[in-house]
Amino acid sequence: MSIGDSPSSESMIPVQADQLRQAMRRFVSGVTVVTAQNEVELAGITVSAFSSISLDPPVIMVSINTASSVAPVILDAEAFAVHILSNDQEALSVRFAESLSWEEKIGDTEWGQGISGAPILTDSYTTLDCELIRSLVIGTHTIMLGRVLEIRLLEPTPKAPLLYYDQNYRTLDRIPEDPTERKHRSTQIENTDQHR
Repeated sequence: MSIGDSPSSESMIPVQADQLRQAMRRFVSGVTVVTAQNEVELAGITVSAFSSISLDPPVIMVSINTASSVAPVILDAEAFAVHILSNDQEALSVRFAESLSWEEKIGDTEWGQGISGAPILTDSYTTLDCELIRSLVIGTHTIMLGRVLEIRLLEPTPKAPLLYYDQNYRTLDRIPEDPTERKHRSTQIENTDQHR
């Protein structure tokens, strides 16, 4: 098909919720747990819709179902923490994806409080502690924009991240051990990002 051609009617799929859900299953994403705390409760949820928005100022985004119990806690507290999970934290992800109490979700995982006031899971691979700077309701979800106040890196060495693809948890087959290789690949990604 040339650039100017329109797709055939056979390849066109009506844009309904189920079709979009099916399409998004083809996208590989990382897995995070988002936590928050207001004056009355602790809350947390597993989230795959997470992205960096700006490096200067440091701003990230998470998208959370507005009907969840976590969204109002974040809005009330005006703060949240994002925990990027490694492949040995699948059980943690599963618990935070379920409708459980905070005590049931946290289990024996150690946690403390970040400078934003949000709960920090101390054994998480990477943690971004954020203050909420803006929220926007779109359809079923609320987009939360957070300015990163602090970053905690548990592991200075390569560790496989937990991934989610086609309704299943996955992991990378290989993590580069050579610092030169990691630097080269990082530069390629950064250069691509600059031209978006």
